[in-house]
Amino acid sequence: MITRSIKGSLALAGGLILAAILFALAARQGWIGDNMDTRLVQALIGAILVVFGNAVGKREPGAETQPDPRPGLAAARRFFGLALVIGGLVHTLSWLFAPLEIANTLSMAAVILAMLIGLARVAWSLRRPGASTE
Repeated sequence: MITRSIKGSLALAGGLILAAILFALAARQGWIGDNMDTRLVQALIGAILVVFGNAVGKREPGAETQPDPRPGLAAARRFFGLALVIGGLVHTLSWLFAPLEIANTLSMAAVILAMLIGLARVAWSLRRPGASTE
């Protein structure tokens, strides 16, 4: 569930901070292994990226009955969301399973690449002649 309100965003940020604190406390108590708190927080960040990426391509509630005035841009938005979902999955899985040195680099590269590919697709859609009347 994605919210566009300040309250929802603050609640999500607060939940992420609370999870980080709880994971750190669990690591300090010895309940989870070394660096597992970092891994879990990063995996949670990747999962949030997957959820937000999934929401990017969705239409606004109530817009299902109206035709999209810019279908090319809507397709680019769906592609961008897909890129973010894949980048977020790679981010999450790398932090859960890869060695730390590899996870850090792989997760950043995956998210940066997803952003660049998604932005390039949106820019291409906006620059094409007739993109607004497809």
